[in-house]
Amino acid sequence: MHKAFEHELLALGGEVACVAWRRQPLHPEPLYELQPSLRFPAASLAKLPILAEIARQVARGQLTWETPYAVPDSMRVTSDGVLTDLSSQLRPTLADVAYLMITISDNTAANMLLDLAGMEQINAYMVELGLQQTRLERRFMDFTARQQGRDNWTCAADMARLLAHFCSDDAPEGEHLLRILLRQNDYTILPAYWEEELPFAHKTGGLVGVMHDAGILYPPLAPSILREAGKHPITNKDPLILVALTNNQRDIPRTRYTLARLGKLIQETF
Repeated sequence: MHKAFEHELLALGGEVACVAWRRQPLHPEPLYELQPSLRFPAASLAKLPILAEIARQVARGQLTWETPYAVPDSMRVTSDGVLTDLSSQLRPTLADVAYLMITISDNTAANMLLDLAGMEQINAYMVELGLQQTRLERRFMDFTARQQGRDNWTCAADMARLLAHFCSDDAPEGEHLLRILLRQNDYTILPAYWEEELPFAHKTGGLVGVMHDAGILYPPLAPSILREAGKHPITNKDPLILVALTNNQRDIPRTRYTLARLGKLIQETF
């Protein structure tokens, strides 16, 4: 069956990577890995390290979820999201900004939190967690920096390790982070063929030629619990950690369809 995973991915061309781990109390159990350490442009998966450091600073009392913030003009970028187009008088809370950064991938929100948390603090935390290829080097929508060779980077194993940390007992504000990730709006990549009863706490990412999806897949919930998935704590301790990364893709609709088929294969297998 693992050959079927590779067939789906390698047929795309470009660079591809995939990780499927079973999250366990002590160490994740690798179920499938393809090029787990290959470095990719992180695209919007870079928002997961930002979220992690924001949560750590909240847990330490340096920040609070309830604090309101202005949205500076210097942070507003034209892209996915809504903050750029909303009133300059708006004062979203830290929790609101984090929610927008993850659920609709708001890049203005991401730039606000990146500056608030501190790029070097974020990078240092990723090193502390054992992430070897993950590093942030630029703001979102800063294409001049990309042309100069500065980008945000990650690999499939690093994203899996970070997500496994999110659902561990040691994660600062872990339950809050999972609730946000469960409200992700984009279900068109890995979970496209899944039943809605499968909670997937995840983040997608995309640039020209790049498409990613990475998250935590839980067993089916009862409908009454599913309706409250954004508010209900997830108690299962052994979910699946799934990560699929692609780069240099010439046909993004085909890539999306292929990753959706991959998600279906992985869900049926594991």
